[in-house]
Amino acid sequence: MDLQQLQISYLPVQDRLLVKFSFAEKSASARQEIHLLFTRRLTMQFWPTLLEAMAKQVKLGKPAAAHASAEMVQMEHEASVAQMKDGGNFDAPFPSKVESWPLGEQALLPDDIQFHVHATAAFRMEFIVADGKNFEVAMGRRLLHGFCKLFQDAVEKADWGFTLEMLGGSSTSEDAPPRLLN
Repeated sequence: MDLQQLQISYLPVQDRLLVKFSFAEKSASARQEIHLLFTRRLTMQFWPTLLEAMAKQVKLGKPAAAHASAEMVQMEHEASVAQMKDGGNFDAPFPSKVESWPLGEQALLPDDIQFHVHATAAFRMEFIVADGKNFEVAMGRRLLHGFCKLFQDAVEKADWGFTLEMLGGSSTSEDAPPRLLN
């Protein structure tokens, strides 16, 4: 199954993020969906680990530029998000017809998320759920950065008192120390 579409929305009544993954075979139109719930705590644990894994992938793929992996992640993020916005991918409606729910219709609350990073392979996230309904999602770099942008936007809507910053992003804090150029 190939990942076809992602959606992340804030559920104010539950104070959680709902992450929807839509999958389909390339040769068929049968859609499958898996839904996850992210709490504030899970999000705060997930985000830094995700960024570390993204930087690690850059280091593995471009060892000569390992010292600038944070900046490279930021540049890839900005370019990928701009391409997706230009291509109209962020505004596509999420289809309502689902043929099957391989892990059930109830949204799952992950206990752990593991990242599998390789220099040349797609970035993989494995969601570990207490009742054994684990699953893995593979994402190319462009899709991964789109996923990050959706997460950032959803956390902003949730108004949880923090923002999700990308690696190498400019600090907006007035207390940030000045940087020296060599």
